[in-house]
Amino acid sequence: MQRRSALLALVCLIAPGCGAERAGHDNKPSTDVDLAAAVRVEAEGCRTKASLGAGSFVGEEEVLTVAHVVAGAEQVHVVLADGTRVVATVTAIDRKKDLAVLHVDREITPLPRGTMRPGATGSFVVYRADQAVALTFEAMSYVDINAPSIDHDESVLRRGYQITAEVKKGDSGSVLVSNGVATGMVFARSTTTGQKAWAVDITEADELLASAQETAVDVGECS
Repeated sequence: MQRRSALLALVCLIAPGCGAERAGHDNKPSTDVDLAAAVRVEAEGCRTKASLGAGSFVGEEEVLTVAHVVAGAEQVHVVLADGTRVVATVTAIDRKKDLAVLHVDREITPLPRGTMRPGATGSFVVYRADQAVALTFEAMSYVDINAPSIDHDESVLRRGYQITAEVKKGDSGSVLVSNGVATGMVFARSTTTGQKAWAVDITEADELLASAQETAVDVGECS
């Protein structure tokens, strides 16, 4: 897989603050499993309104999302595909690579994890007017992404994808699904170019997922 380096002008996609719809092209539609595995993440404690993001079940009772949504949170909830709002526990967090794992006590079929090549297309679930919506993306290139940590105290290298997609504020944590497998997670969009965003390679979360238990960890300060 060809890889390029990128030093990004980007903005993290955190928004203050269910049925399912489908949108976009028909070449790689989402499956019911993709939508069933997706959640909206609501984190309270850092702002007047809850910080909103997204995530998906990628392991047994494990949701992968972004650290900058849950950092500093006093309470975290997720909204499941059926609209049920349940408590979530942050069981692992990587503030450098902007990754977090949530334990959610629900038996939801997780997405299998895999890889994709540049040119691959697929879908990711976001939330528009409290509705889960499956949008499409295209992976333009596989890159080494040099981006700030959520504490903005250093630049951190991570592997990932530059994608073409309609990404908005509040979409951080949306998991990219191509050919039925989770391949990446949206964490930032371009500040200068529309329809351009970045997603971390799902394999960057392997170590964090392996270390996660069912007990809460210190989420640190608000980002």
